[in-house]
Amino acid sequence: MKSFSGFGVLIIGLLATSVVFSEEDCKVITASAQVDKCAAIARKTADEKLNTSYKKLLVRLESQQKADPEQGKAFMALAKDAQRAWIKLRDTNCPLEATNIESGVAAHTTTINNCITRMSQERSAYLDGIVTDGSGDEINFTKVSSAGISRFGDVVSRYVNILGSPCLNVQILAPDGGWRVLSSARFCSFDGKSFWDGYADAGFDGYVFAADGLHLTLSLTELRGNGEEHRECVIPIQGSAIKELKCSAPKRA
Repeated sequence: MKSFSGFGVLIIGLLATSVVFSEEDCKVITASAQVDKCAAIARKTADEKLNTSYKKLLVRLESQQKADPEQGKAFMALAKDAQRAWIKLRDTNCPLEATNIESGVAAHTTTINNCITRMSQERSAYLDGIVTDGSGDEINFTKVSSAGISRFGDVVSRYVNILGSPCLNVQILAPDGGWRVLSSARFCSFDGKSFWDGYADAGFDGYVFAADGLHLTLSLTELRGNGEEHRECVIPIQGSAIKELKCSAPKRA
């Protein structure tokens, strides 16, 4: 009877240790054993976030097509097919990154977990940017908090911030064609993490148009970090093409 009681205490102790580890800040690695466990935790967290982003997208697609329910169903079916195809790609692509590591060892699993985490974070940010403030190129200008405009050769570029949204909208317009939108981009993430729930706080400011594009400052506060950091960034604009956001190394506030 005493032996069973001791065994029960041991099991409870092990469970308690496991719970404590799962809640610790894995950004600070002090032992090699943490690497594998934290990679597994990061994968689980990224999977949960991806599932949330996917479900929210389906809700947005359905909500924004209330006037045409059949169209809404078609868009949702398209999103489901795309997500299934992407998951298959991710789950067959990531093992390729571990082909130079012996199968069955911890490093092999950790390499795959890191890949899945990275791809899932990038996918979440991508899904979060689909039909957020409206469909297509539409922006609700009754909720604009700040905006700016500048000419680039034969086209005009403008940026727009919406009240309550950390995202930045950038558009290229044709001034000689009724200000028709030629291209647009919405920036709602950085480093694979969404501004909505990947950071404690995120946003742009300090907008300045230059010959090479839109220069701005990106301010980020990690969910578990050491305060706010600032990055000097540029969104290159070439003709009607809006390029990817490029940022410098961070500077602490």
